[in-house]
Amino acid sequence: MPNKLKLRQLEGFVAAADLGSFALAASHMAMSPPAFSQAIRELEATLGVALFDRTTRRVDLTPAGQQLLHSVRRPLQDLDHAHEEMRALALGHRGRVAFSILHSLAFGIGTRALAALRERHASISVQMIEDQNDVLVERVMNREVDFGVGMFTHASDDLSFEPLFVDELVAVFAAGHALRKSRQVEWAELAAHPLILLPQKSSVRRLVEASILVTGMPRQPVHEVVSMVTAINMASARLGITILPALSLPSLNMRKVAYRPIGEPKPYRQIGILRKLSRPVLEAERVALAQIRREARDAEGVLHPPP
Repeated sequence: MPNKLKLRQLEGFVAAADLGSFALAASHMAMSPPAFSQAIRELEATLGVALFDRTTRRVDLTPAGQQLLHSVRRPLQDLDHAHEEMRALALGHRGRVAFSILHSLAFGIGTRALAALRERHASISVQMIEDQNDVLVERVMNREVDFGVGMFTHASDDLSFEPLFVDELVAVFAAGHALRKSRQVEWAELAAHPLILLPQKSSVRRLVEASILVTGMPRQPVHEVVSMVTAINMASARLGITILPALSLPSLNMRKVAYRPIGEPKPYRQIGILRKLSRPVLEAERVALAQIRREARDAEGVLHPPP
């Protein structure tokens, strides 16, 4: 009868593959380097293949090692998740759920959902992670989180997208700005002012850049900021005009600024729930998803520029 694979050996194998070092992996696994190396040798002997190409500086996966990593990563993640669920049950919790959400939605919809879940479902442990959209999708696909609240950017057989709402981008400027007299701001009008924009990797910035490209609008000076709070403060100081998601504005201090919708092409993004289809939906996740949907329904259509 062939030797069976041992869970500890597989966990050590994944750690070495991820860290690229037996020494680091041994430390991660709380094992001595000789004991860790022996565990990997035993795993290779059981499988009958070499899993690593070893050099003095680092270790790299062989083709067989790459195949094994692909085969065992997901089952090990499922085991970790099951372990956490059982621990939560043992502590009297109904479970745990982790979700990723866009920065621009975290302090609005995300924060309200967390507060409601804590109040109504205190037995569920909920973790929220702020991310840019690319990282959010990666976390969902790698099963680091149960679901994400963001934009659908690419098709995948194992990625589902449930639309929640359309979030329009608006122009935000100092309260006394001449643009306040307009019902709508045209791109040509924005060309006359410096822009205050979020980082290049943000989904909001990409939408703005795409619209500028379509309109042929000449490039103007751009102040790049990480925080929407900074963008609002700079706009209120008349340092330029910022373009932000409408649904984020109720959570910001808008006393010294005004906002208006932008003309064609209207910049907007479809926001929804992203899930990995092959991942089972457990009770804690069902509860969290239901709360996210409620917050999304409440958020739709709440912003209309004043006359």
